Amino acid sequence: MQVLDIKLGEGAVSVVKQIKIGENMFAIKQFKKKAGQKEYTIHGMLNHPNIVKFIIGNENFIVTELMIPFDLFEFVQTAGSMSVNASNCILKQLAGALKYMHQLRIAHRDIKLENVLVDELNFQVKICDFNASQSLDEGKVSKMIGTDIYMAPEINSIGSIDALDLQECDIFSLGVLYYILLFGVFPFKTTDKSCPYYRLLLQNKWGEFWYYSQKNKNKKVPPFCMELIQGMIQIDPKKRLTLDEVLNSIENVNEMEYIQEMQEIHTRLRLRP
Repeated sequence: MQVLDIKLGEGAVSVVKQIKIGENMFAIKQFKKKAGQKEYTIHGMLNHPNIVKFIIGNENFIVTELMIPFDLFEFVQTAGSMSVNASNCILKQLAGALKYMHQLRIAHRDIKLENVLVDELNFQVKICDFNASQSLDEGKVSKMIGTDIYMAPEINSIGSIDALDLQECDIFSLGVLYYILLFGVFPFKTTDKSCPYYRLLLQNKWGEFWYYSQKNKNKKVPPFCMELIQGMIQIDPKKRLTLDEVLNSIENVNEMEYIQEMQEIHTRLRLRP
């Protein structure tokens, strides 16, 4: 096993590099100060086509399949926004992966564009980074875990929440991600009442929310997409769509057009300075 001096990414508790095992290339996530016990345990339980494949690991490191060195945030940033078809293809894949995790009694807790990687062979998207993930059976858990702008209102404060309710929090984050795919920007700048868009969300003023979203973002999306987003980012977690409802709501997608769009964006990413 040869760790190459090719850094793929770095976070607060880990660094990711390229590694060679035999003739094959993989990614290795090396944890700082043995901070990887929980992530190693959770990631090692998962085996799904839309989750980055776990190979081997322990509390010090995790070896996974090697993905394109660009995350979904970089794809959206380069494209400006994604087509409705591509957005639906991505949503379908991520909703399926989250449904699988929830069936295993695991919540991700940090769904965001940066935690979705892309497979160069078929442009499947895959969830990564399980550092914030938790079992749904842990009882009371801390609220403020995750990334603020994707965070559901019920955990955007100090305190605790029943771990079972983290499923709805993942769905809210997925709804924010879907919005960004379609519009190319966040639905709100901050998750507090100082942001007028967030206030409209808190007040359930969806007509105004969508009027200003489409006017200020200068993009029209089909009513079907707006209904889907609205269902996922409802303020009341019990009124949010379930992942089954999300999957059943997604219209037929054209996978060939999706692959072509992703290939074109990937080419632009590789050619950028």
